[in-house]
Amino acid sequence: MVDVSGPAAGGVDPEPIGGPGVVGDRPAAWVVLVADPITGETDAFGPFDRESARVDAERRRAEHASEGLHEVLVVTVPLTPPED
Repeated sequence: MVDVSGPAAGGVDPEPIGGPGVVGDRPAAWVVLVADPITGETDAFGPFDRESARVDAERRRAEHASEGLHEVLVVTVPLTPPED
């Protein structure tokens, strides 16, 4: 799985932001982002909890690989509430 948040992805944990859509200092909702660099198409699926997003991303990654579409990027990203 490619998770574009947190230290595991080479990033940093987000600052605690609180508010709707956040549990403690972690986003409560995640989306699966799919991008095809050949066609330029992108799509997002969700929202999911973090584990469900991981499972969905793995399923989509395997589906694209079975079709020979290895260049398609499938990542999970936190869905954060918009700033006012």
